[in-house]
Amino acid sequence: MTTILVVGYGLIGRERVSALDDLHREGLPIDRILVVDPVVFRGASPALPAIATPVPDLKAALAQHPSLVIVATPHDTAVSVLREILPTAKRVLLEKPLGRSLDEARSIISLLRSPDQLLMGFNYRFFPGIRRAMCDAMEGRFGSLISVNMVLGHGGAPELEKGWKFDPVRAGGGCLIDPGIHLLDLCNLLGSERIQFAGGHKWSGFWKTGIEEEVHLLLRSGDVVFNVQVSVVRWRSTFQMEIHGTEGYGIVTGRGRSYGRQVYTRGKRWGWMNAASQVASEEVVIDSDANSSFKDEIAAILGGTSEGPSPCSSASALRAMEVYEECRRSLHLPQSATALGDA
Repeated sequence: MTTILVVGYGLIGRERVSALDDLHREGLPIDRILVVDPVVFRGASPALPAIATPVPDLKAALAQHPSLVIVATPHDTAVSVLREILPTAKRVLLEKPLGRSLDEARSIISLLRSPDQLLMGFNYRFFPGIRRAMCDAMEGRFGSLISVNMVLGHGGAPELEKGWKFDPVRAGGGCLIDPGIHLLDLCNLLGSERIQFAGGHKWSGFWKTGIEEEVHLLLRSGDVVFNVQVSVVRWRSTFQMEIHGTEGYGIVTGRGRSYGRQVYTRGKRWGWMNAASQVASEEVVIDSDANSSFKDEIAAILGGTSEGPSPCSSASALRAMEVYEECRRSLHLPQSATALGDA
């Protein structure tokens, strides 16, 4: 019997449970979903799919020997949860990031019983347009890479500053660690050498909770330049990734839902020579609602993956945290959590 435990039933926990339910309906051998969240289930329990069962506490859930544990709690809570889970769990999927700081990430890694025990929830790897563009880049379709430009802007909402993600202690930082760590992970995948900080700028002044609200980064990997922008004051939800090479380029826009459909457009160098214009020469490769990234990521973990990046390993997640730490230090961003024992 395949039992999967989801710890945390907030926004991402609900996404994970819904994805698991979909996979079960599609025939993947998932027999039970256990859900633990003492805060959410304190009063009347929210509706759960028929396959999912609320469990009162983590110890009772772990006693049922789940095949996979998904940790979808706030960043600070996740640290203490991992300390209880890792001694016995077979496999764990932790929602990004790997701790609130590089020191905390290293402390988590030190608890692993094997390198493949822990995977990271970097679902951007499984957005269809991003995934296909990454494959094209890795397979050399664009020639030698010249530059990669990425923009990720959250629209936000009134009173957002009252939530845990804007608490520098609980979240560990601001927009660079979440959601920006997604983009740093993609940079690592595309870079042939270690990603290095080459310049940047931070801005904060709207929410005034002590976190960075917008960051502009100039990174490099060998001769490849990465321009990265992350913001929680962009107002219009925005995602765009451009990969430019000596033979062509790929452009991904949108991320589904408020970000708009995800469209991946591919073009060749001097395509206009065989078309009415450069735009007319381009090919729309993917046009998707982009709503299946969580499901596709879990399916890859449970059944293996084929084309494209694999689910994020703990080693790869640590590399993303190393890039984050170099950027944090260079931009003089505050650090609120330094070790596992702080939780």
